[in-house]
Amino acid sequence: MGGDLFMVRDSFMLENQIPLWLISLIYPDYKSLLCCYLSGIVFGDQRMQTLPWENGVGREPTHLFEALICAYLSPHETQKNSTTPTNSLRVFKKYIPFFMRYIQAKEKKSRSRTTWKMINNSFRSATDLKAKGVHFRRSSNCLTDIKFFSFAFYAELHLPFSYITYNSMVFFSNAIALEMSPEAGYSTYGMTTYFTFMKTLIHNVNDIKVLREKGVLYSLLATDEDVVALFKSIDTFGFAIEDYFTDVKERIEDHCNSKCRTWMAELINTKFKSPWTVMALAAASFLLCLTFLQTYYTINPATN
Repeated sequence: MGGDLFMVRDSFMLENQIPLWLISLIYPDYKSLLCCYLSGIVFGDQRMQTLPWENGVGREPTHLFEALICAYLSPHETQKNSTTPTNSLRVFKKYIPFFMRYIQAKEKKSRSRTTWKMINNSFRSATDLKAKGVHFRRSSNCLTDIKFFSFAFYAELHLPFSYITYNSMVFFSNAIALEMSPEAGYSTYGMTTYFTFMKTLIHNVNDIKVLREKGVLYSLLATDEDVVALFKSIDTFGFAIEDYFTDVKERIEDHCNSKCRTWMAELINTKFKSPWTVMALAAASFLLCLTFLQTYYTINPATN
């Protein structure tokens, strides 16, 4: 068992890479072997049946580690409702179209920003976004599958799920180094952009707790402090391809800058956080209605 763990860790090192053509010479059915290996690392099971680049997603990688990065950046399976709003949001959109059109028009108008404003977007941590009425949902395995849906007083940020293990430091460091290397001119910088985005969400253990409870992060580390330390220790120098998540960041900015939305979110988080508070409000409203009816019929008694 211990040997297998060290072997996986060593396979993430750039200096230990094995060309895929060499694997094809050693093992005849190398495609099935690669599917088994990549699926075990990315998903923890054997669900992958075809290699990512065989579906027309990117070019064929040159070595094993590049194949693993390709697997992380290629969508193999998307959860139900992963890239669409939840049922409650669809109902809201169906029955209140006026407010939806108004909000979309406001967002379109405010999205006409200069380049400097786009670069200088003030971004919030996961805890801050939750306080602003943003709910986190799990999207898919693809690390660039990040989407944001904003509605009146409510929003959803869909993030890909990621497994954090004791080998994640080596994996992400080498993946970012590979994308940054001069030889990787074909790179889409998907891993680097994803990690830069997640670093803006994770500031402390409370952010880890929010993402872990929503199934976005799975951690095998001892504590949440270790996960925070991992994200802080890997430096991407703020580099990111803005084409990936520009629209997502702008929508988050629009949602958080809306006073009406944030006030309603703060009201729900502070006053209606407990179900007992909601029940007490309903009971008080019911008693108020009874008192009003009693007063009305006392002043205006019913006549036969």
